[in-house]
Amino acid sequence: MLAPAMITADELLTRLRDASDDAPTARLTAVLVDDVLARPVRELVEPSAVAAAARDVIRAWTASDDGVAKVVADIERARTLLGMHAGTLGEPLPAPLREGLRELVQLPLVARREAVLKLLDRPSFRQVLRGQLVGTLVDFGRKAASPVSDNALARGLGGLGKLAGQIARPSPLGAIASAVSGEVERQIEKRASDFADTAVAGILAGIADQASDPAKAAQQAAMRLELLEGLLALTGTDLSALAESGVGAQVAVVRKALTGWSTEPSFLETVEKPLALVMALEAERPLGELLAALGMRDAVGAHARVYVRKALAHLVATDAFGAWLREAMA
Repeated sequence: MLAPAMITADELLTRLRDASDDAPTARLTAVLVDDVLARPVRELVEPSAVAAAARDVIRAWTASDDGVAKVVADIERARTLLGMHAGTLGEPLPAPLREGLRELVQLPLVARREAVLKLLDRPSFRQVLRGQLVGTLVDFGRKAASPVSDNALARGLGGLGKLAGQIARPSPLGAIASAVSGEVERQIEKRASDFADTAVAGILAGIADQASDPAKAAQQAAMRLELLEGLLALTGTDLSALAESGVGAQVAVVRKALTGWSTEPSFLETVEKPLALVMALEAERPLGELLAALGMRDAVGAHARVYVRKALAHLVATDAFGAWLREAMA
């Protein structure tokens, strides 16, 4: 019996570079994809390995001045392109997606009152509300405390307006009116600040009550829809303006935060534990079975074969692969 003829490295390389559907690389692609789909999820996504990779990648980027500079330049470029886009964010979205978003935000969703207060009852938000209230109250108080002759409302009251004009003329009565008005204004300014603190608490409580009341579900849905419409109406110019304060400074803050986080001893545990928890229910399940349960196995498998086939074709076409194969068969 004759021994099978030995194949040379060049002959094998020619076969591997065959682009036909029944070529060796096509069959190898099917084997690779089927093998991946048959493996348990835990073998494909190992939480500890993902955590270690995330740590090393973050450390590498934050330690690279050139890497940080490139991110800043890329964001600046994106901001410039956004600024040139005069259309709204909603325009590029296909109509079915826009309608789907509108339907989604109008579905019943009643938040817990405590959760709403956790989001809104913050010192900075209170300060903004308080400032607005104090300003409004003081302005109103000044108008109410002004001499009647200077008050537009009083001037429209006929005889009272004429009487006010007489009182306002230089006279003992006019002096008394001015003194009373000044004292009222001072009292209003003093009490507006105290009132604002109580009013802010009442406003926040009222917002929480409205947001957590099932009877207000329709009103809540309308508010969410209006918020969505507002977001979709934003333009590229609106978004690019968010970074006008300085992209470099913003990226520097992110860099500092990531540097501090990635050097903490608990980094690996912080990343690994949540990932392990998410994977716990499906970790032992083959990837193909999981995708089948989602109705995605055939689609994912088909696209994976195309991707792997292209990757293999590119690899075997390189001179480096040819040199490796010849060396391995020498």
